[in-house]
Amino acid sequence: MATKLQIHSPYVLQALPRPLDGPDGPGRHRAGEVFGQKQGCKRRKRTELAVAIDGVAVYVYDLLSSQAVTSYLVSPQAVFTCSPCSLRWRPASSKTATRYTYVSLSTNDASSSRREIKLFREETSGTGTTTTTPVSHTVRCDAPIVHIFASSPRTSAINVTGSESPNHDLIAVAADGSVMCLAGETLEQRWQTAPSVLSNDLLAGSKPHLHVDFAQSTLAADVVDGIFGGRNELFGVFQEKIHRDGFNPDFLVVITADTASQARHLHILALPSEREARQTNNERLISVFVAPVPADAHHPRYQLDVRSGTLQAFSSGAVTTYAFSNGIPRLENKLQVPDLTSFLRLSKSSVLTSATDSLAVYNPIYRSLQAVAPIDPEASAGKSSPFELITYLASREIAVGLRGSSLTAVQIEAPKNRTTKRRAEGLLTDSIRRGIARDQSCQKRAREDQPASTILADLLPGSSDASSPEWLSKSAQADELLCNNDLRSWEELLAGVFNVPVRPSETEVEKQGLTNGTTSSMHLLEWVWPSSRAEYSGVDRRWVFYAINKVFDWSAQPQDPKGLRLACRLPESSVLNYLVDAGHLSTSNIKSAFKDEVRELDEADDIIGEEIPALLAQVDPTMELLVGYLSGTQLGSTELVASIKLLLRSLGLFEDTPKVLQMRLTENGEENNDEENEAIRMQLDQAEEELQITEHYLGGHRTRGLGVAFGKLAACPPIATIQSLRRQFKPEETIGLMNVLRAELIKDGWTTRYLDRANGEQDEVEAPPDGSIQLIADLMSRCIDSVGLGGWMASDAMLASSRSQEDSADFFSQFQAEVSVALEGIMEAVHLQGSLAEAVSYAKRARKVLADSAKGKAVALHMSEELPLGLKTDSGISTERIRSGGEIVARSSRQIGHFASKKRGIYSVHRISEETLRGGAGVTVVQEAQ
Repeated sequence: MATKLQIHSPYVLQALPRPLDGPDGPGRHRAGEVFGQKQGCKRRKRTELAVAIDGVAVYVYDLLSSQAVTSYLVSPQAVFTCSPCSLRWRPASSKTATRYTYVSLSTNDASSSRREIKLFREETSGTGTTTTTPVSHTVRCDAPIVHIFASSPRTSAINVTGSESPNHDLIAVAADGSVMCLAGETLEQRWQTAPSVLSNDLLAGSKPHLHVDFAQSTLAADVVDGIFGGRNELFGVFQEKIHRDGFNPDFLVVITADTASQARHLHILALPSEREARQTNNERLISVFVAPVPADAHHPRYQLDVRSGTLQAFSSGAVTTYAFSNGIPRLENKLQVPDLTSFLRLSKSSVLTSATDSLAVYNPIYRSLQAVAPIDPEASAGKSSPFELITYLASREIAVGLRGSSLTAVQIEAPKNRTTKRRAEGLLTDSIRRGIARDQSCQKRAREDQPASTILADLLPGSSDASSPEWLSKSAQADELLCNNDLRSWEELLAGVFNVPVRPSETEVEKQGLTNGTTSSMHLLEWVWPSSRAEYSGVDRRWVFYAINKVFDWSAQPQDPKGLRLACRLPESSVLNYLVDAGHLSTSNIKSAFKDEVRELDEADDIIGEEIPALLAQVDPTMELLVGYLSGTQLGSTELVASIKLLLRSLGLFEDTPKVLQMRLTENGEENNDEENEAIRMQLDQAEEELQITEHYLGGHRTRGLGVAFGKLAACPPIATIQSLRRQFKPEETIGLMNVLRAELIKDGWTTRYLDRANGEQDEVEAPPDGSIQLIADLMSRCIDSVGLGGWMASDAMLASSRSQEDSADFFSQFQAEVSVALEGIMEAVHLQGSLAEAVSYAKRARKVLADSAKGKAVALHMSEELPLGLKTDSGISTERIRSGGEIVARSSRQIGHFASKKRGIYSVHRISEETLRGGAGVTVVQEAQ
């Protein structure tokens, strides 16, 4: 799978006070986002949240530290009608910060009932002194306030007066559609519109009984780019052209519903400018655009992203997405989510939903389920309360919501292999095998003979989803055989699944003759391996993951500082040989087989890449299994470097440096017994004899495996190879690898002069391929980069401390001499190429002309006077010509000779042969006149 999006368990940020019940019902918690703005900069969302609690107070919480930043008390009779709005302003030339927190209250006393908008202005100086000033404004409106916003600062006032206040306004939208504007500092009313402003553009039957379902403030440039696709000409109500860095007024997007017909409309309103606000007209709100919104349910909840032009609605257990086309919202898709209680837009291709017992992330574009996580009912105080999502902090990848009386957060972890450039997980490859069913009413082209399903919901052949009855029954049968220790039947079952024929082995036949068919030997079946790896295709990947999970074991080893490690439970099983020979033992397959164990492991790829080659070498000390693993598996730099290290050690090309140094120090500082030294020499001689005996049988395939590993490692990215070398090789081991590569240069003759070779010695030796020098050079360059300056200095100190001072002194001089010889050979090759370039070019052109003339083509070749030896290629003369009218006739010999003589230069002699008369091309010797 391409994506590994994870939803962690929700955790409680802060336990909120319990709200007081009002006369109209139980108390509620209402939360709103907090914005910050510095003078001269754009407004940005802060990592804070303003929470209003009925009858208690308004709290501003820091989501990262889980602490309350500030709080403002309200009367016990106060009930909040909408979410609070908070803005933190900081002037450019002062250290004083001012926080403006606006709330809409409905106070029901015993004597009266009133609605008011309240401002808590908190000023914090540079010394930490805080001063809070409350300001109230009584609202004279028949309907309660349902939305409040802080408009953009009036920059003209800042430039003229030089004031360091934000000079913003507060926009309040009532439930009946009336809009009012209040001064941000004093809450003095600037203007107010009647509900008829929203109903003037509607039909006559839709004008009365409007109710505001959604309202959001934005800028005109965002509306033009997101909702209208950049078509600025649609806004003919303005004299100036809307531009993001120029004329960019504040807009208000409102969705209204008719309480009688439930018809909904989207209104785009332009707020009046500062000059228009000072006039005395009653209605200054400009209706720019009105469009109907599809409505298929009652009381939906909306979320609008103006910049991307996406409107999402939640109602009746479904999330509906609308895309704007010239301002008209059109249905794009609909996600049916069971027991849906709330949703939150993460990006254009990701939606976070909360149900009664789980959280999930969906992709609305490809209709797929990206991740799901259960909700622990005992983790929150409100066990039966729904999870109401509020905001998403994209920089921290944290979603925040309310659950009962607790402020709860959930971490949404992006894939670990994602690059530094953040991108939404919206690729088609992220949705394969994650599709959900599609509602028949949402399909653009629904056919009667096609069921309501999605292609992405169907399982691919060999998918890892264990849901089919056949897979469940067969896997249960295999588990039962393995538990009963019936390995013969278990291998026979897997061989049938992998389409590999089996036959009784000779061991089985002998034991059946001796014991009348009763045996418990493990090697009872012999797998007949195919001649090529192409015959391994078409295997169900579920069985591959099953076999890896049973053959290997991922267990914890406390004594190992690296933690988890792989182990082989069935080292002698033929299933292991099949996994290696078929190329199924890749790192990605092992991670998929042990996905639960490696999910929280950061370095799973490196651990698996280092452990698999060592495990195969432990199972088969002859290294044949490791060589097959290198030949048939798609490997990365980690696996290749680990395999190269094992092969070099098995060939005796690596020394155990700590032991060698200890031996040298012991020889220098202590007097050893001569008898012990003699015994060691005898053992070394015996080991050398055994090594010479087995070298013929074992050295061939190990050398071949080393060549395969070198070839694949050269194709890996250089940075990944250098990192793997630094992680697995010590500096002295890397130098040993470079010595092996130097030996390959000498063996292939890349450091030997051509003139120094004997004439008869190298005739029978096959020349190495030209690509080998590039491969060796690339690997040596990566080895040099992996060692670094510190490694070279450490190696020099190590050689200086050794017994042989001559080796330490000649190491770098020999290396430099070999590099100089290689560079001299390259210069000689360049010189030779310059000397023979014209002759080689002539031979190529002559061969091409001869080939083209043999095919009867008319060829034209550019002649050059600088050709060597006065030779030049002659193009043939066509034996046919085209007469007037398009008739093709044959040329006579006289005409061919005439054209041949015209092609000759003055004072030159050319013999016209029969081949020339037949139209052939040949090589002629030009004899210039003296």
